[in-house]
Amino acid sequence: MSWIPFKKAFSPRRTRTDDVEFEREVGKLRQMQAVSKRMYKDMRKCNDAETALMLSNQRLVSHLKSSQHGKIEPLKQTVETLAGVADEMSTHSKALKTSQEVTFAEPMKKFNNVYKHVEFNAKQRELKLQEYDKQQSKMDKQGRKSAGSTQNQVSAQTKMDQLTRALSSAKQDYERVHGRMMQEMPELYEGRVEYFDLSLQAVIKAQALYYHSCSETLLAGLTQLQSELPDSTALRAQDVMSEENIIKNTEKYLEDIRNLSIVGHTPMP
Repeated sequence: MSWIPFKKAFSPRRTRTDDVEFEREVGKLRQMQAVSKRMYKDMRKCNDAETALMLSNQRLVSHLKSSQHGKIEPLKQTVETLAGVADEMSTHSKALKTSQEVTFAEPMKKFNNVYKHVEFNAKQRELKLQEYDKQQSKMDKQGRKSAGSTQNQVSAQTKMDQLTRALSSAKQDYERVHGRMMQEMPELYEGRVEYFDLSLQAVIKAQALYYHSCSETLLAGLTQLQSELPDSTALRAQDVMSEENIIKNTEKYLEDIRNLSIVGHTPMP
């Protein structure tokens, strides 16, 4: 966490039980804060990557449409089909980003604001603890002073009574703040599961919908491209869906290109 709740020395007049328990709970929240911050940053990176992918696809289509060859049939029709697919993919991408921002990034950001309140209360506890130690020191000092002197016992007793009341008040203030934090910090830590789980479920559903929509869009575009290809060059549906056949056909076309004299490549005998 960003605060240091144990920067002061422990008082020798009290046991360290309260402080050890408090430190353990703070340590759990410190770890949770680090994780939630990383989750928020990772989701922002995920959305940035999705934006970069969408922009790259749009630039690719734009370059194809503006090129000289992209304006000549039959490539022109293919590019237009690709542009339509790219537009739909961009729509799916924007929907995914919006969903991830609303259901995950923003809740994580709001959750991180909780630690500011924990920090404030930890500082208040530290101030109450310092006041408690201060009053205890005055009490001890006055006790030693009274024990070494037999004069003015009434005044000394009055002073002790005042210090006793001040010490009791300081102790109650400290125990009130400490008790509230020791009750609420475990509740905050245990509540992380339900809070994070809802966001993670929403992200999974959003991504499942995104990939399903993208798959349907790509298949629809592929079907349209197949229908536009001449019969002599059309590939069978099973060949199109096979990555291995796509690679083989691509290599065949590249080899035909290499065999052209203008490429400057002499075929191997």
